[in-house]
Amino acid sequence: MLNFCYMIVVAFSIYHVSSAGKLTRQCKESNGKCGVTTDVRCNRMFGPGWVEMGKCCNSRPCCVEFRCEDIPQFPNGNVTKTGTSIGSTAIFSCSIGYELRGRQSITCTGHGWSHYPPICYACPDSTVHFKRSTYKFRCGSTDTWIQAEADCNWQGGNLTSIETEEENNYLKYVAKLISGYWWIGLSDIKTEGLFQWTSSQQLTFTDWSQGPPIQPDDKSSTGFESNADCVLLNPSFSYQWTDDVCHSVDPKAICEI
Repeated sequence: MLNFCYMIVVAFSIYHVSSAGKLTRQCKESNGKCGVTTDVRCNRMFGPGWVEMGKCCNSRPCCVEFRCEDIPQFPNGNVTKTGTSIGSTAIFSCSIGYELRGRQSITCTGHGWSHYPPICYACPDSTVHFKRSTYKFRCGSTDTWIQAEADCNWQGGNLTSIETEEENNYLKYVAKLISGYWWIGLSDIKTEGLFQWTSSQQLTFTDWSQGPPIQPDDKSSTGFESNADCVLLNPSFSYQWTDDVCHSVDPKAICEI
């Protein structure tokens, strides 16, 4: 008798998952809708902003409403959101003593937020978050590359390492908002031509300026000194990477904490 009841439960469970009117567990947990047919896109069935997230029963698409990423803590400021669905807005303000640089409001589109969030600017530090990292743009510093690395160490980090194009684009965005030259944690001090991060991360991404002159060229920005072993985001080259002499005090530090 027990075996018979067990078979009924199993059969009912299989029916629940595979019948055309039911949602699979994955689709249900995503607050999805089961598509009407297998060959029509979600945005045509349910409207703009609906995307496929796995499958429902009988291989129909599981359709979920697209949502933008949640905006994390906004250092030295505040963000007010109307939501994260398409058409929602996020409005930013800064604490007293900080200047908002960037757009005061951004909108959720079908491809994500329309723009990067702004920053709350002040010297000597402007702090920003991106993904799971925290960066301090040391806008009040006047350090050589070695002193800048020591300053970042004292704060519990390193001069920033840049591992992806996405991270690089964001740091360039912030650097442009503040302006100036910015040290990053890359150099070939130990072995000429072998660039390494001070954080010991592997060098998996680069954004050397293609010039003229093509970088790295082992020359200072003036073109008169060689042994340019330390790397910076250079506003003269649209904030792409160039090498420069490590004893220059013109660049500021980007610390990754």
